[in-house]
Amino acid sequence: MKKTLIKDKAIMMEEIRSLISEGRTVSLTVKGHSMNPFLVNMRDQMTLGPWTDEDIRKGCVALVRDIRGNYLIHRIIRKENDEIILLGDGNIGFTETAKCKDIIGIMYSITRKGRTWTSDSFVWKAYSAIWMFLTPVRRWPLGLYKRLHRLKTRERHDYSPKR
Repeated sequence: MKKTLIKDKAIMMEEIRSLISEGRTVSLTVKGHSMNPFLVNMRDQMTLGPWTDEDIRKGCVALVRDIRGNYLIHRIIRKENDEIILLGDGNIGFTETAKCKDIIGIMYSITRKGRTWTSDSFVWKAYSAIWMFLTPVRRWPLGLYKRLHRLKTRERHDYSPKR
C-alpha cells in the first residue's frame, strides 16, 4: 500500500471523501486528543469507509466536516433529521454539529499497538457503550487518564542521570 503525505488538510479530506465515495477504505494515523482515551494521538490508526443511513446512529465514530467548516473525528451522540450531534470521547460537554451530507466516512476499525478491533466487535462496542454511559461523570476518568498519561510521558522523557 502506497503512503502519501499531504500537507493541506482540506485537500487531504477531499481526497479521502473521493476515495470513500468510490467505495474504498482509507487508513489514517489519529491526530489530536479529542478522542482520548480510545483513539490516541500519533499512536493509533483508524480505517474509515463508506456508510449508509442505517450506519449513522448513536455511538458511531465518523469523520465529518462540521457546520463551521472544521474536519473532525468524533462519536455521534444523536441524529436529528438531517443533522448529527457529535462529541469527542476526550471532551466533557462541548458538542459539534454537522449535516449528514457532510459525513465523509465512518470508522470501520482501529489499530492500537499492533492489534486491530473492528467497530462492530464486542470489545469496541462494550468500551463505547460504557464510555457513553459515563458522559455525565466523564470528567473524573478523563482527569485520571490525563494525569497517568502525563506521568508516563514524564518518565519517558526524564533524561537526568541516575545516581
